[in-house]
Amino acid sequence: MTATSLGFGAAMLAQEGLTASLGWPVALFIAAICLGIAGHTAHKPGGVPVIVYHSVSRDASWLPWARNTSVRPEVFLRHMEVLRRKRWTVFSREAFEAARARGLKIPRKSVMIHFDDGYLDNWMSAVPIMRRYGTPAAFFASADFIDPSTGLRPTMYEGATDWRGYMNVDELREVDADPLFEVACHGADHARVPLAGAAVAALTPENWRSHAPLWWLGQGDKSRWFEGPMPAPEGTPVPPSDSALTSPALVDGQPEDRAAFESRVRASLIRARHRLEAVLGRNVDFLCWPFDRVTNQSAAIAREVGFATLTGGRGENRETEDPLFLSRTHINDFAAGPAPLWVEGLVFRAKIGVAAGNYWWLPVTTWAKRRRARHFTPPVGPGA
Repeated sequence: MTATSLGFGAAMLAQEGLTASLGWPVALFIAAICLGIAGHTAHKPGGVPVIVYHSVSRDASWLPWARNTSVRPEVFLRHMEVLRRKRWTVFSREAFEAARARGLKIPRKSVMIHFDDGYLDNWMSAVPIMRRYGTPAAFFASADFIDPSTGLRPTMYEGATDWRGYMNVDELREVDADPLFEVACHGADHARVPLAGAAVAALTPENWRSHAPLWWLGQGDKSRWFEGPMPAPEGTPVPPSDSALTSPALVDGQPEDRAAFESRVRASLIRARHRLEAVLGRNVDFLCWPFDRVTNQSAAIAREVGFATLTGGRGENRETEDPLFLSRTHINDFAAGPAPLWVEGLVFRAKIGVAAGNYWWLPVTTWAKRRRARHFTPPVGPGA
């Protein structure tokens, strides 16, 4: 058994045995000691975390999967402060690719930041906070969810009160015009398609929003989808599902054939790209896969229609990996369940540390994940 496995094992035993009797601060202390036992064998530098946020909101109650995808502005602010105090280099996509292409050495503590879904609260809270810190980021918008309103709505520092919905054209253009930021593509409809198998639920007035992506396939303004009405009658069986851009849909009880699937995905990606290019007035070649689901087949289609950089990788963005296929780490709130802000900051440090190859942080992330699971039931629905 290696020093690393001994250290991790001891940390887990300490955490399991002492959390119940003496509380999590002691468990963390013991875990830290055990990490020292693991020593340098738990260190594999060279990973570049790409951290992913969705909603950054004071009130995300309109999102059925908010528990897993929304963070409070004060928590996001704490995360940005951690990056500043610990001297992480925050790369834009363009700068990262340019550095790799020129063979430059990437600083040991480097990171990139993404925001999925193009929520209005990104404009209201994340953008002004990141401007305050001078931090670059990419924001991914889905074509069918761009709000039809006009004008720039107030940020949280300007008296904003309604946190629901998605950015509009003017807001997306304003964000993209800032040299710190890039607006990129998140597909067209963020839909899921039904698969074969027994129903996972029956539609009700209480749960329909959690299963709404099953009814999003195709064109149409979806920017206020959460206001209803229900997409199908109450009691409608909800089938198992997967991302519309990676799985053949079940049509009349049979999966799409390969040609039909590829034709649908190709048309959807072309529509998404052209819509965003019309909004931004420039070429768009960066695609974030909805649900972070991708297959080789779908990736090939995306490259064919003009996307050069894709998300959905399952690595650590090391020099030996394709820099145009980014692997990401999702960030959520209440990372260790209900806890003070300093704990949010600690777990954030641990998550990006692990993603960067500092595996001695693993006991902290494992402890946080288990503690969170004890306090919160798993989210329900395909959007979770």
